[in-house]
Amino acid sequence: MSNSKIHNLFPTPLWIVDFEEEVFTPMNQEIEVGLESLIEHRPTVPPGSTLQTDTDLYEFEEFAEITALIGTSVKGALDFLEIEEPFEITGCWANINPIGSVNTPHTHPNNYLSGVYYARTDEGSDRIFFSDPRPQASIISPPVKEDNIYTGNEVSVEAKIGRLIMFPAWLTHGVPANQSGKDRISISFNIMFPSFGGQISKPKWSPSLKFRPHSNNNKSKLL
Repeated sequence: MSNSKIHNLFPTPLWIVDFEEEVFTPMNQEIEVGLESLIEHRPTVPPGSTLQTDTDLYEFEEFAEITALIGTSVKGALDFLEIEEPFEITGCWANINPIGSVNTPHTHPNNYLSGVYYARTDEGSDRIFFSDPRPQASIISPPVKEDNIYTGNEVSVEAKIGRLIMFPAWLTHGVPANQSGKDRISISFNIMFPSFGGQISKPKWSPSLKFRPHSNNNKSKLL
């Protein structure tokens, strides 16, 4: 008789945080009201595109609660990884996905962790997918009874209201087309270690379609 054991090499962590309804319901209302106050004139969004704010929402008082929860969630993830390095939010922005809107597969260069919080989703706009980061893994793909963590090359995760999902910034991810009848609203963020700033470049990311808040009088540094 022989013994057989599977070793999972180089696992990719994905953190899912589901906040209680009494926490996320008033917070989501604040997020939507805050976005409405920041958008003076909503631009027309081309079919398939996403409307994104600038990346400094964490500096605004209207988004203080979600910023604080992001900080707590990141701290928990870094504690799990046994990383004690101080961190900072390098970007935090809102995504408004109208009907038919998609987010094509992408990564967030020069960051350590990325994440997204869902303030409004509906059936037909409630998924985010992650792609296998190993290009060699799909060279040979024989038929299987059912995809699993060893044979699948894409994982779809439910995006529901009040859920925060966090993952390595290098992990390719995207959002399918919004097939619901409502806008989908989410808050994305990146974090990095300030001490690394002298060794590598700052995050090089900006929204492709964006608006700037018409007033920055309410800015308040939070982290």
